Order: sequence, then C-alpha cells, then structure tokens
Amino acid sequence: MMSQKQEVTGTLITIGDEILFGSIPNGNAQHIAIELRSRGFLLSGMVVVGDEEEKIIPVLKRGIELSHFVIVTGGLGPTDDDRTSGAVSRAFLRPLMPDAAYVEWLKRRLAERGRAWSREIARMADLPRGARKIGLGMAGYALEHEGVPCYFLPGVPSEMQWLMEHEVMPDLDARFPHRRRHVKHVLRFHGLPESSMNQLLKDLGGQRPEVQIGYLPQIGENWITLFASGEDEAEAHDRARAVEEEVVARLGAVHLVGRGDDGLEVAVGRLLRERGWKVSVAESCTGGLLARKITAVSGASDYFERGFVTYSNAAKMELLGVDGQLILEHGAVSGPVAAAMAEGTRARAGVEASLSISGIAGPTGGTPQKPVGTVFIGCSTPAGTVVEGHLFSGNREHVQECAAQAALALLWRILTHDSQLRRSGHPPEDPGGAGGPHP
Repeated sequence: MMSQKQEVTGTLITIGDEILFGSIPNGNAQHIAIELRSRGFLLSGMVVVGDEEEKIIPVLKRGIELSHFVIVTGGLGPTDDDRTSGAVSRAFLRPLMPDAAYVEWLKRRLAERGRAWSREIARMADLPRGARKIGLGMAGYALEHEGVPCYFLPGVPSEMQWLMEHEVMPDLDARFPHRRRHVKHVLRFHGLPESSMNQLLKDLGGQRPEVQIGYLPQIGENWITLFASGEDEAEAHDRARAVEEEVVARLGAVHLVGRGDDGLEVAVGRLLRERGWKVSVAESCTGGLLARKITAVSGASDYFERGFVTYSNAAKMELLGVDGQLILEHGAVSGPVAAAMAEGTRARAGVEASLSISGIAGPTGGTPQKPVGTVFIGCSTPAGTVVEGHLFSGNREHVQECAAQAALALLWRILTHDSQLRRSGHPPEDPGGAGGPHP
C-alpha cells in the first residue's frame, strides 16, 4: 500500500564569510540538521555562502524552487556585513520596511539601558514586506514566499537554537502534520576494516531498500549508520532494528563496541563494572587525555581509581618506579618503558587493570628510529602485561587522540577476552634507540 504521508524536505543556507573561509566551524548547520531529522524533516541540500548579496540572491531563489521550506542562518544584524535582509528584498521583490511594533520595542529597550537610537539599530527593524518578526531580543523573522515558508535566523548559536525550538519547529509541525518519520541508528565496531565491513554487507542494502546503510570511519572505531523511514517513529525504528540484527550477525557481535553514543569509554566502563575491577592510567604524550575520556562517562568513579601524568623521565621514575636504566637502554618511548609504566601504576594504585601511554606526538622530537607519531601503549592486568607499538600520522592533536583511543581499545579487547590481540600500526616492536627522547 502506498504511503499517505509525504517526505518533507528543506534547504539550509548558512551565510557568513567566517564560515566560508574556515575561520569558525559550521556548528549551526549540524544543530539544525539534527533537530529537523529528529522531528521527521529532511534537508535536500546545505549551502554556505559569503556576505555578498549577489551570491545570496540566486541561492535563495533556488531554495524556493526545490524545497518545502527554507532556513537561513547568519547575516542578520546592525553591521555593514549583514547582507541577508537586503538579499531577501531583492530576491523576492519585497522592499525593506520598518516593523513598527519592533521599532517601538527597540526604543523602549534602549531607553531602559540609557542608549541612544541610531541608524545602525534601526536597520534591525527593517524587514522584507510581509515578514513576521520572531524573537524580540534577537535578530530573526519569518515569511512565506510562493507558498514556501522561510525562516531567517541569527548566526549566534544560542539565539538560533532558541528560535528553532520556539518558532521554527512549532510552525513546521503545524504546516506539515502528515509527514514521514526518520530515525538513525549507529553501530560502533572495532577491529574490522571499513572495506571488510562493506564486503560483508554489500548485498544487504538491496535486500532492505527501506533502510540506508552508511559507513563512517572514526578514530579507533568504524561505524555503521542505519537511516530508516516509516509512517511513524515506531515503524522506522522497527525497520532499523531488523537490519541491525543482520548487520551484527554478519560482522560478529565480538566486534561490536556499542550503539549510538556508547563508545569505547562506555564499553570499557561497563566491562570494568561487571567484573568489579578498578583501573588506573599513566600518561605521557597524551597529557591526561585518556583519563579525561574515561571520566567523561557518568558513574566513572565506580571503576576509575587515579591517573598519573608522568611527562618527564624523572616523573616516570619517581611516581611509577620505572627503572632509570631501562630508559637509558631503550628510551622513554619504548615498549619496555610502557610496560614498566603500566605495571608501576597498577602496583601503586592497587587496581586490577592499568593503562600506560608513551609516545612522540610532535611536531618535534622525532628521530629516524622513532619518528613523530611513534606511540607505545601498555596494559597490565592479573593475566600479565601487554604492549602495543603504533605509528600514527597527523598533527599533534590527532596523534594524541589516536593514542588515547588505542589504549581504550586495547583494554576493551583484553576485557572481552580477545585472544587475537591485533597490533595497530607500525612499529610492532621497540624500534630501538638508546636514550631516545621522552615525549
């Protein structure tokens, strides 16, 4: 039976040179897209355009032609580079006119604060003919053009979010009550390359066309995204869950870290809690990032005991009991020192599990034997101590992020009794270099 509910799609236009030039991230677009999808609306396109009327005008016209609704964010305000309203006026042939009620409100507000009226402030009240002011304390308005509702929101994130919640979404709900619903499920896997996952699932999309299967590589994980639609949310979730079961069966539950927002730190915490274990960490090149990841999970105090940031060789020796001769022979960035760090923190904290990280995050400090990105990770448990060697690429922050995620992944594999501990990256063994640099 054919669906009686329609797909409602819109166009999102973000205006601003700062975003176009990469000076700031486009967080507004992400927020709006997520908010729309959660309520059964989709975006058919996103456009970023600079603060030039000549470039904004054709984008506005195109959005009206292609979409059930248009949302524009940015370019509203009292300064010369706020060009959205002028572009709307020209694109839709709607002259700018002062909104009398808003002018009165603005003058009262300025008088209360002892500020004088100015032409720059007056610009805030000049709206395209037929527009409806939304949000008195902020820039923003709505209008309907050729039957298409258009919402013009400020670029300030807090103001945009308030108007989305209190103005845009209620209006869209009222205009399009009979629409299909959409849900997104995320499955997080570890230990499987993206290409292998695709090979195992490549025929599943054809069998379940009502669910779109996507692949999203992440640091330390590979995600499978399932985007499903239905007459209502229940039907959409049922369809996604049916495909979920098949995906897990094909890829293996042993590789499944978690679902949705539950990443490695959540999975590790759950396994530690189930065993009644405590964990402690010793970090060098990550400077506390691993401890922050673990403790970002609510209830981490149940299993996280303490963390050491032992950046210098002296700290490794004094706080963790690492033998100075070991550092001289192998270097601070080495498998033996990572093992000693893990064993030292486990003994001093009196815990069942410990993790250690020592590496060269860069951009300086590398040598031919131990280039930037060389990282060693140790994990000590009652079963013994395991050390992994890695060579990560990227800038300093990326190397640190990769190292912290790799440490969590190592502990996760050990806690899930993975007997096939996979080494990630290169070098798999200590690349040598006596007296090498400490991170």
